[in-house]
Amino acid sequence: MKKTVVLKELRSKDTKSLFSELAISRKKLSELRFKASFRKIKNYKEINFEQKKIARIWTILSEKALQELKDKEAKNVS
Repeated sequence: MKKTVVLKELRSKDTKSLFSELAISRKKLSELRFKASFRKIKNYKEINFEQKKIARIWTILSEKALQELKDKEAKNVS
């Protein structure tokens, strides 16, 4: 899947579903690392893909938290 499609899909989700997606990705990453240690994995690029997906999810969660903080601050100023 292309990066932009993944980003659009992740940005459209709310924080609760992003945290569940994060848990799933972390579990998948640990399974991939375990398989890699026993040479049972065929495509090692999947590990990098999952790492980047986790980083993207954290970035989106941070952006949403900052936006909520700015919205609260704007309400307090008004």
